[in-house]
Amino acid sequence: MVRVGSLPEGVIVGVMTARIAPAPELVWFRGPDTIRFLNDLISQEIGHLEPGTVARSLLLGPQGKMDFILWVLRGEDEVGLVTEDGRGEELANRLGRYKIRVEVEVVPELSEVYLVVGDPTVPAGQWERTDGLVSADLSWPGLPRELRVGADVSGLAEIDPGEYAAARIEAGIPVMGVDVDEKTIPQETALVPETISFEKGCFLGQELVARLDSRGGRVNQHLRILEFDEPVPTGATLKAGDREVGTVTTSSGSLGLALVWREVEPGDRIDAGGVAATVRAVPQKSESTFTGS
Repeated sequence: MVRVGSLPEGVIVGVMTARIAPAPELVWFRGPDTIRFLNDLISQEIGHLEPGTVARSLLLGPQGKMDFILWVLRGEDEVGLVTEDGRGEELANRLGRYKIRVEVEVVPELSEVYLVVGDPTVPAGQWERTDGLVSADLSWPGLPRELRVGADVSGLAEIDPGEYAAARIEAGIPVMGVDVDEKTIPQETALVPETISFEKGCFLGQELVARLDSRGGRVNQHLRILEFDEPVPTGATLKAGDREVGTVTTSSGSLGLALVWREVEPGDRIDAGGVAATVRAVPQKSESTFTGS
């Protein structure tokens, strides 16, 4: 049975294993130069990761703003990058631009890719390939999630989208193009400790995030969890007094996610489209497990 960490009673409870739709997309990078090639581009240090390890990363734009939120499957001379549904080809093309005098092959995964919640089949933070089937741990805090490639999941029920959204909100996980976009600075989210290595040296967009980090990471807004006194729709305007301080980007029941102006602190009460709401900080690890340091 799946019972999600600190989620309210009733959220994804009583499901043994369920399928999530839409599924993410997976792109493989293979060849003797793969690790060096990707390490110069994505924000995570993958050179020091052991084969079989899963890590999180970002691909930033040249100006240091967010472009892709990724999961990294580190292999020997191959790396899989997991991105949102519908963005696999874009990711392959974006990174393919930088293939200059390197032995790297970009191979989008053609087998069916699924994401499931439930009892894991691989150890935490790991991935494996067995008999042509790929399984990878993509768990969020309090919610076991597993990527499965080429597996038969026809017998699995599809999880309720509202329940899954509530789990995502509670874990503080933004979706690119929904909660954050190409104008978002990584420090405005809680993703930096798990996705960016400041010890690895240069990577695409590194200058802005490194400069902000050296100055204490001060930004104009922060990703926050909202607890509504009653349900609030996505798109509702957030106000502190008479001042607009953000917009609800994801909502499910009594929970919401939003980028909120920095003067609003966790614990503050604000207005969300006419409904009172309490602001909460997004869960954040004190330091990344995968900095490579």
